[in-house]
Amino acid sequence: MVGFLKKIFSSGETKAPSPKKRADMSLVCEALPIAKLMELLRYFPLGENVSYYPEYQKEGALGTLVLGYSVNEHHIFSAIDIRCEQENSLDIVKISIGGEEQTVRAIDSFSLLIPFNIDDENKRDYVRRAELGPLGPFRRHNSITLSACSTGGIISTIDTVVRRVIPLKSGIYAGHEVVVLDVHSKSLSLTDQRAHYRLQTTLPATLTIRDGETHECTLMDFSEESVQLKFETVSADLMALTEYRHLTLNFSVATDSRNKLYSLDGVMFRKTDASLVMKLLGIYKNGKLEALGLVDILDIKASLLQHPETQKALQSEREK
Repeated sequence: MVGFLKKIFSSGETKAPSPKKRADMSLVCEALPIAKLMELLRYFPLGENVSYYPEYQKEGALGTLVLGYSVNEHHIFSAIDIRCEQENSLDIVKISIGGEEQTVRAIDSFSLLIPFNIDDENKRDYVRRAELGPLGPFRRHNSITLSACSTGGIISTIDTVVRRVIPLKSGIYAGHEVVVLDVHSKSLSLTDQRAHYRLQTTLPATLTIRDGETHECTLMDFSEESVQLKFETVSADLMALTEYRHLTLNFSVATDSRNKLYSLDGVMFRKTDASLVMKLLGIYKNGKLEALGLVDILDIKASLLQHPETQKALQSEREK
């Protein structure tokens, strides 16, 4: 009982952000490339149902929705009021403010707006409410994680920091309050929930973008439909990569008996700052593009299975 009371009445002190956490939070209100903004809009669209939880209460996640965006301090509540375009080969954003369209060429800050729902506090048990303190999860500088389920079974997760809670005085949401969450764009992570088994490995590879450059990368996993690639350095060519751009992936698998070369055709499916998922479409054999068949997929999996790095990944999975 003493331990229980100590946990409650000392929670405001013990749960304070560490110095490192405060340093991280100072970076959240960040400038970001327009290509990155497009990615965030895709995975957290307006009206999307999401779950949220404070950093130390993941098991107590509650539901909310993406009610709006704040782009360079301008609030946007309708998808028709924001769009990304190209102007003279440069990415730009068009936003509508008060019925007038404005062009944005640099994103100085980006925030997500979610409803401030006082009823959410009644959904938490007494201990969790005590841990959060009298101001609840939306105290200024609190860390809030948002999670959304996109099409295709992709779970997108991002870390944010509470800037403030504000009342809306005009528009269709007038009279309601929203929480302004500054987005830490580099924290965006995507988890694939598909049924196909993802064979994990770490294998050197090269990725060639059609009408673009060739990049060194690491093959992180392989499944029947896609591969995940990781990049040590991210160039402007990669940052500007859009969905369904054609790609060619080349890698070799060396085993004790032989070295097998593979050249796969596909398109960009999704990406984060340093990783990319390529949807597989075909395979090159003797310089000719063919459909990627079951035998091809099993051949690649069988070769990868013999590779030492794949064996290490499998052993690591077993030990978890």
